Amino acid sequence: MRPGLASILSLLLAAPASAGVKAGGYLKDFWQYSHSALDGRAYNLNTTRARLTVDAEKDVFKARVDFDQQLAVGSFFRTTEFRRFGYAPPKPWLDMEHTVSTGTTNGYGIGAYRAWIGLEDERGVVRVGRQRIAWGSGKLWNPTDVLNPYDPTTIERDERRGVDALYGRAGVGSLGQAELAWAPGDYWADHALLARGRANWEGWDASLLGGKITGSTASFVVGGDFAGALLEGTFHGEAAWFEPENRSPYWKAGLGYDYNFPSGTALVVEVYHAGNGATDPRRYDYAALRAGREQGVAQNYAGVTFSKDLHTLLKLECAAIVNADDGSTLAYPSLSWNALPDLWLTAAWRRFGGDRISEYGPQPNAAVLTAQYWF
Repeated sequence: MRPGLASILSLLLAAPASAGVKAGGYLKDFWQYSHSALDGRAYNLNTTRARLTVDAEKDVFKARVDFDQQLAVGSFFRTTEFRRFGYAPPKPWLDMEHTVSTGTTNGYGIGAYRAWIGLEDERGVVRVGRQRIAWGSGKLWNPTDVLNPYDPTTIERDERRGVDALYGRAGVGSLGQAELAWAPGDYWADHALLARGRANWEGWDASLLGGKITGSTASFVVGGDFAGALLEGTFHGEAAWFEPENRSPYWKAGLGYDYNFPSGTALVVEVYHAGNGATDPRRYDYAALRAGREQGVAQNYAGVTFSKDLHTLLKLECAAIVNADDGSTLAYPSLSWNALPDLWLTAAWRRFGGDRISEYGPQPNAAVLTAQYWF
């Protein structure tokens, strides 16, 4: 039986009574206006989230909880998309989320964004619970991050999925590391058990990983990544070979370059290939994309992110992605203003382009306004 929300929170609150406890978090409200990709009707969606973060630390013991309360209101709940696909993202393995109430135009839920306990010192780390295990060197695509892949098209680009897992890391030598991650499931086919080794050579980081992945009882992956300084920037790449039990094996790979200009401008350029993707839009696997198992549906992509501080209180950002197989595009510019201490106001525009049968072409443009206060 999977542990529920109450049991996990009780476990996390069982920190030593003398442990140092710190609390923080944020209040966030973001409003979207767009149209249905299925029937063309306009809709709005306003999401309000309160996240309370509690960190406890006592000697080598550490624990963390990011507890969310979220209310979503708007005509989106009357759209064909909602009736067909729902609103919430795919649920992780542990039952640490609960929908409190729903209505014809609203939904309210609570749950844990992160929730883990562990031991940590200079020799290594052991953690169990919902956590972010960030593997790979890519910024937009991570072929080797099979546990919690990041969706580069997401509206909330600063949010990163976590995974319910047991994780361990130990130091090897002066700069090396050995890691082990076990993400259980209801059945053995749903388990992931992976090992990773990391080293540094003359300023270049490199890692190798391998192990069982979800999908079947004998599916596995081997791969690695690297990153290092090149021409005053950072060159990074990663690749993974997937051997599913129930289909042909395939490669995933990515290369990228980061550069920070003296003017305060930061630029990231990446290319990505997924051998299990399709080049024919009529064969795109959107179900895997919605389930969070894949980062795209095609085989070849290119992307760029750009950010510049226009002022100490004003920041311009833009992310752009091209599906190189069907020519469709997504551009996501945003302008953020630090209006008050700890308060950020952001206006963004999601602009899609392409044919009606392409990946991004049918997606409706959207305006997004965000207010976020940190405490």
